[in-house]
Amino acid sequence: MASFPSSRLNFYDESGAKIACPVEGRKCDIVIDIPKELHSDILLKLGAVLLPVHSEQAAACARSVWPASGPGHYELSLSCGSIREHQTIMVLPEYFTETDCISMINDLTDLLPNSIAWNLRQCGAQLGIDQAFGQKSSIEGEWFKLRNAIAGTKGKLGLLQILPIIQRECHQILSPRLEVRTADKMRRPEMSRLPQAISMPGNMVADDELYQMFDVTVEQSFETYENQLVKTYVQALRSRLSRLQAKVKADTAPPAMAAELDALANEFHLACSRASFLRKVRRSSVSAERVTMVLLKNPAYRAVLEGYLALNQQSLITLEEQALNAPLDKFPFLYQLWASLRVLSALLQVCGELGYRCVSHHWIKSYRKGAFIQVINDGKTAVQLYSPTTGTQVNLIPWRLVDESQNISNLEGPMALAVAIEAPLKPLVVLLFNPKYKVALKSATESATKSAGKKTESPTIAASSEPEGFVSSIEPLKEDIDELLRCIEQLKEPGGDREIQYAALLYPGQGMQIDSEVEALSARPAHGDALQKNICAVLRRYLA
Repeated sequence: MASFPSSRLNFYDESGAKIACPVEGRKCDIVIDIPKELHSDILLKLGAVLLPVHSEQAAACARSVWPASGPGHYELSLSCGSIREHQTIMVLPEYFTETDCISMINDLTDLLPNSIAWNLRQCGAQLGIDQAFGQKSSIEGEWFKLRNAIAGTKGKLGLLQILPIIQRECHQILSPRLEVRTADKMRRPEMSRLPQAISMPGNMVADDELYQMFDVTVEQSFETYENQLVKTYVQALRSRLSRLQAKVKADTAPPAMAAELDALANEFHLACSRASFLRKVRRSSVSAERVTMVLLKNPAYRAVLEGYLALNQQSLITLEEQALNAPLDKFPFLYQLWASLRVLSALLQVCGELGYRCVSHHWIKSYRKGAFIQVINDGKTAVQLYSPTTGTQVNLIPWRLVDESQNISNLEGPMALAVAIEAPLKPLVVLLFNPKYKVALKSATESATKSAGKKTESPTIAASSEPEGFVSSIEPLKEDIDELLRCIEQLKEPGGDREIQYAALLYPGQGMQIDSEVEALSARPAHGDALQKNICAVLRRYLA
């Protein structure tokens, strides 16, 4: 007897090769493994949208087309007579690795808010945060904290012991789901879908009788708040482990600690891979504001809550952004937000080194328990700094390369950042940093030529080498380059001098020179420190 395949839905790219899941921004074929005589009964839905299904006489399987879509989670359901299948399809960003995704979320929720607050305090800003905030811990201190959280202590379990417990007794809920069933197998018909059932071709057996109807069923789901919190905690520890390993290699820490750190990281990654419930949790929770009975009564989940709170107990500043609740679904927006905050962090770092004082900080606000960052695209100065020594004033301003008739307060709109430097008796200097998510493919010849050109022309620090081949195969969109150059030309002074002395596109490819003092900087979340060094080098050149 032939065994049934694990799934009746399979994806194939344009070349006909089988792929694990759809690729961002590309269509692909969905091959439906259903007996030919049942092809006319197939219903395939992407979310609430019915996908057209095609059946060829010579083909044994039916086909449909997955539409081009952005990164995110999508519900794909198949119904054909008694056959039911439901899948959650995860479309990952095409030119980003899993490490990039984890690093970006950790930067937005932890590293960048704390770095910005620390640098802002160095510039004299009063945020109402305790004086001990932001003191950089030593490598040994970070190592002990992570080791205790992962391996545990004598009186407290670590994640290496907690994850197997949760895997055995994982908290689940019953999640409602719609299915199309024949009338004789109905249990809980969804009457709000009656008009849709009537409109289905060939579904009216008689004037008052339907052949199939939408029925409500339930299935066990791991998508609970408690499991989301576990996944968030795991991702935070993995990201901090990666950063600590990089620090240990760069700072020549004791070999014994480096070896122990690598062994702990390998053991932790193995424990995470064995905790299969983590792969069934689509979203991670970015806060632990809710305390449920499961977190209080279940010892394993309570240990996760306590560990997560302890890991973030010094985070008195947060980033206020709704998109973090569904990071994969809002990945392009969050990527551009991440790059913008890297610019802000670099500016505060350089100005702190040069003795600038903070005059105002529109994006960073204080409240009773700490402070929060809210990126507002309203045209107002985000941060204003002043040098008592030189009298120079520096303003960080949101900048939109779009028509003025469009709504400038729309957070979803594309936003660049302009650093305006006003020095006494000197012309205004404007440095423009424009994050871009979308990229274009380039030929191998262009890639080799531009990489060679970058080594001699680019004035910035070379970023870390990327092992992923796609990094060298992409470049900024021609439309984005033309838009940037056109903006520079439009803002030239009557004498022909440029008002925008420097401009850079921040994108996920390799750094490249575009024009004189116009370049594309590599902005990959997994190598955020390299991007910040490049931006700092540019700022020091113009603020010196």
